[in-house]
Amino acid sequence: MDTTLILILSLIGAFGAFISGLVGIGGAIVIYPMVLFIPPLFGYEISPGIASGLTAAQVFFSTMSGSLSQRGNPDLNKNIILPMGTGILLGSLLGAYSATIFDESLINIVYTFLAILAVFLMFVKVKPENERTKFNKTTLFITALVIGILSGIVGAGGAFIILPVLLAIFKAPFRSVVASSIVIAFISSVGTFIMKSMTGQIDFMMMLSLVIASLLFAPIGTKLSKKTNQKILRIILALLIALAAIKMIMNMI
Repeated sequence: MDTTLILILSLIGAFGAFISGLVGIGGAIVIYPMVLFIPPLFGYEISPGIASGLTAAQVFFSTMSGSLSQRGNPDLNKNIILPMGTGILLGSLLGAYSATIFDESLINIVYTFLAILAVFLMFVKVKPENERTKFNKTTLFITALVIGILSGIVGAGGAFIILPVLLAIFKAPFRSVVASSIVIAFISSVGTFIMKSMTGQIDFMMMLSLVIASLLFAPIGTKLSKKTNQKILRIILALLIALAAIKMIMNMI
């Protein structure tokens, strides 16, 4: 791997993580299309399988960092984390494995669906209920299983889906959702990262530059998020994600 590709992946990781931290949406939904479409502009072809593997690696390390920051947080809710963590781990393993046995076009189809869903969820306003603490564990497990399968195919952690689902469908307390969703996403990323590593979907040399840049720039975006107009940023990001989805659709036609 030459220095030009290292630089390209580093810039992708830095930009994707910075934007993710700035707007508060999962990095995978931004980084996957960038890894897939930007390197070919400079003569480096990256397959959907490798792109999803690199995305999985970035999500694994970023959610691990976020989960460690939640240590000792009293808002962590085991009644949510245990059933959803179990379901999403199983789902992510199934999703990551399915990406190897089906045509790689499946990855782009699933990403397109998730991208459209992400654009919608970014603007959904939900009024959380701060009193509810008990949840149907079976429903949480099945919901997380489905999210894990979809996320595992693309290499995402699924945090951008988990958070609004817990707020809108399960009416979970906002603080518990914010604290718990990053831990659930990390559990999801563990299964995806392991399976994609075992099936040869992760190029570890390419991974290093992407991950290191992501870990360095995500905290900067998070710090600046308090000083920026989130509504304008979300509109811009929604347009970028929508354009990525349109590009995916055009490639599939």
